[in-house]
Amino acid sequence: LDIVMEAGDVLYVPTGFPHTTDTVEGTAVTSADDGNETTTSVHLTMGLDTHVFGLTYAHLRWAILSKMKKVHAIAIRTDEVYWQTLETLPLGFLAPKGEWERFHDKGVMSDEYVDVVATEMRRLLIALEPQRWNVPPKEIEEVLSHLTETDETSSTSTSTSTSTPPITVTREPIPTRDEMTPIIRYFFETHAVNLFAIQNHMFTNVDPHSDDTIMKAYHSSQDQNKIMGDLGAFAGNADMKERYEIMEQKREEWARDALAANQK
Repeated sequence: LDIVMEAGDVLYVPTGFPHTTDTVEGTAVTSADDGNETTTSVHLTMGLDTHVFGLTYAHLRWAILSKMKKVHAIAIRTDEVYWQTLETLPLGFLAPKGEWERFHDKGVMSDEYVDVVATEMRRLLIALEPQRWNVPPKEIEEVLSHLTETDETSSTSTSTSTSTPPITVTREPIPTRDEMTPIIRYFFETHAVNLFAIQNHMFTNVDPHSDDTIMKAYHSSQDQNKIMGDLGAFAGNADMKERYEIMEQKREEWARDALAANQK
């Protein structure tokens, strides 16, 4: 991809996609002030850290398996599947056409919207652990056929010699759409909505020289930690909940110490 962006253009760069920017010679524009040509270019990069705030398919997988009391730890063997799991959930303009607008108006996901997320989650579950799930072999083959990188242990066939008995592999039932639905809805209707509300509050009416802005950023950061702790509690992960609670406490202590030092 090699493009020249004009004033007002917006370019979405997916997570992990290597990129570079520069001002291209010969793209001078005429200044409205003095009529002279200039090559000055300014761009603004914005982003919501989806990895930190649990808005990826990897986090959704973790929550689904944790909630169902299934093992979620895994040794990922190919970079391709690894990056696919870290893709952002279809929020905002990444959502299917019209779905985000309907979600924004009603506050709940349509069944079709849930199906999109559940279908992709099922594909990733199979791609990550094709030998774990009790699904039709043809479905496994279909999923793996679309990967450019394959792991030799992912084959659905087995070979045995006459001198050793065959190894019986007990496969688990893969999470169903109905089992995934309440967790998907929590991620979108509760977790993401609360995070967006905090981000909107944090970056509205910002004055970097104002004490009020600094305090608003501090309290918003604490609110974000609480939301992440709530996600851990929802998934039944006590360690994650405790980790964010400790983080909140340490920041409270830091804030009290900083305030006391300023008052001396």
